[in-house]
Amino acid sequence: MRLGKDHGPNPVEYVLHALAACLTTFMVYHAAARGIRIEALESTLEGDIDILGFLGLSHTVRKGYQAIRVTMRVKSDAPTEKLAAFCRFSPVYDTISNPVPVTLNVEKV
Repeated sequence: MRLGKDHGPNPVEYVLHALAACLTTFMVYHAAARGIRIEALESTLEGDIDILGFLGLSHTVRKGYQAIRVTMRVKSDAPTEKLAAFCRFSPVYDTISNPVPVTLNVEKV
């Protein structure tokens, strides 16, 4: 089923872009603040989402991502565990990883 012309990212793809940008930013910020040099950084993100959920065609399928996988390839002398720990400070990572109450107000005009 094709729902668009695929001329650009859709909103759920923007979620992955925001996550990649925030993880990268916070890893680099925290490394710099601690005198850790990062020579290169590359990230790959993948997400599993089922069209049946967000179209409301199944009540048993989640509407959003069922899983997100992030791979960050970092060239640095710092231990992998330390670099990974810096990512935990990312607000976008926190928002996606933990339930967040959202209030939705729809007003008819």
